[in-house]
Amino acid sequence: MIPLRLIDDTIENDISLSGIQSNSKLIENGNLFVAIEGNKNNGEDYIDEAVNKGAVAILTSNRGIKKENIPIIFNQNPRKELSHLSKLFFPGSPEIICAVTGTNGKTSTVDFLYQIWQLLGYNSATIGTLGVKSKNFNINTNNTTPCPIKLHQILDKLAKSKVSNLALEVSSHAIDQHRINAVNLESACFTNLSLDHMDYHKSIQEYSNTKFKLFNNILPFEKTSVIFTDNYEGIKFSKKLKKLNRNVFDIGVNAKKLKILSSENIATGHKIKILYNDEIFLLNFKLQAYFQISNALCAAGLAITSGANYKDVFSVIENIKPVYGRMNIIETKNNLKIIIDYAHTPDALLSVLQYASSLSRKIILVFGCGGDRDFSKRKIMGEIAEKFSDKVIITNDNPRYEDPSNIANMIQKGCPGAQIIFSRKKAIEYGLSEAKSGDIFIIAGKGHESYQIEKGKKIYFSDRDVVQNFLENTNG
Repeated sequence: MIPLRLIDDTIENDISLSGIQSNSKLIENGNLFVAIEGNKNNGEDYIDEAVNKGAVAILTSNRGIKKENIPIIFNQNPRKELSHLSKLFFPGSPEIICAVTGTNGKTSTVDFLYQIWQLLGYNSATIGTLGVKSKNFNINTNNTTPCPIKLHQILDKLAKSKVSNLALEVSSHAIDQHRINAVNLESACFTNLSLDHMDYHKSIQEYSNTKFKLFNNILPFEKTSVIFTDNYEGIKFSKKLKKLNRNVFDIGVNAKKLKILSSENIATGHKIKILYNDEIFLLNFKLQAYFQISNALCAAGLAITSGANYKDVFSVIENIKPVYGRMNIIETKNNLKIIIDYAHTPDALLSVLQYASSLSRKIILVFGCGGDRDFSKRKIMGEIAEKFSDKVIITNDNPRYEDPSNIANMIQKGCPGAQIIFSRKKAIEYGLSEAKSGDIFIIAGKGHESYQIEKGKKIYFSDRDVVQNFLENTNG
C-alpha cells in the first residue's frame, strides 16, 4: 500500500493506494487511475468507469476534471509520471540493465548479451520482442517494451528471483511514450536506423530524434553509449554524443574503441579480426551473416561497459548461437539452404538478401508486409526483392484489417515480375517445390511469430512448421 500523500503532499485525505492502472478495465478497489491520452482513446473518457470499478484517486493533465469525494492529482505529463509512479509501486530491479534500440538487430543484440552473461555465470534475463526470458521465467509480452506498469512489475519480479543482469529491448514507441524513464540504465546501445514506423512517426528525422533521446535524455550522463558506426546514423549519433561530452563506446570498421579489422565467411560461420584495448582478437563465430556479427559485437560492448572483463567476454563470445527466428538456416538433404528470418523492414530484407547473394546461388524469396502499418516501405521492399532475388513470391504477413490485395499490389509496384499467392502456407510450399539443389530459399517477415493476424483474428501459423512438414512429406 502506498499513501496518496507520497504522490501529492497537498492531498488532505489519508488514503492508501492498493495499486495503479492506466487501463480503466483493469482497475481494482483502492487503485489510482492515471488518465492518459492515447493515439485512439483519451483516458479522461474512462474516469467514471474507473471510479465505478473502485479507483480512489485520479491523475490527469486536465485541470477541469472534478469528482466529488475523489482526489484529483494534476500533472502536465501523465505518461511520464506513470513511469515514476510504477517504480514507486514496484521498486525492485536487477542491478545491471542494458538497453538496446535501433530499427533492426535489437532482439539479436539483446539475446546475444544474455548468452554472454549466462556463459560468464551471471544470473541474467531479457525483455523484448521474444518476451521475458530468464532461468526461472519465460513469459510472453504484447509489446517489444511493455507499458511502465507491466515493465516495473517484471523488473520487480526478476529482482526477487535474484536476476542481476537484464538486457532490455527499447522501441521508439517506448521512448516517445516515456515507458522507461524510471528504469536505471547502466549502458545503452544503438544498432542502426532505417525506414520503419512511419505510421507512427511523422518523418525519418523525428524517428531518429526519438531514438537519440534514449542516450541524451534517459541514460544517465556518466554512463556509456555503445554505438555501431558502420552506418550513417550511427556515425551521427556518435559525433553528437561526443560533442555533448558523453562516454561513447563505438564499434565498426572506422571505430576508435572496438575496431573491426577484417571479416570473412567460412564454412562453419564467420571469422573476424578486431582491435580492442591495443590487442588483436581473432574470433570464429557460428553465425553466418555479417549483420549478426555486428549485433554480437554490440552485445560484447554492452557486456564490457556494464562491468564484465573484456578478455572474458571475447573468450566466450564465439559460443553464442543464432536467435530463434533470426537467420535460422535449414540445410536439406538435397543441398537446399532455407533461411527463416524476421526481416520486415527494407534494411533488414536487404541485409539478408545481400548475405544470400554473396553465396552465388539462385535466390527464391517469399515475403509480405503487415497490414494497417507503414505504407511507405512496401514498394521499397519490393524493389529490394526484385534486385537481389531470382524469383519473388508476395504473400500475406499479418494483413490485420487491411485488404491483402492492397498490400500485395503496393509491394508489386517495386517488383512487377513477382507472383502473388495470398495463402502464406501455399506460398511457402510453392516456393519449396520450385527450389532446386543448391538454391537459397528465403522466408522473410515473421521469423519467430507463431500466428497470422487476419480481420482481427489471431490464427496459429508458423513458417518453420510449414517448412518442416513439407520436407518430411517430400523426404527433403
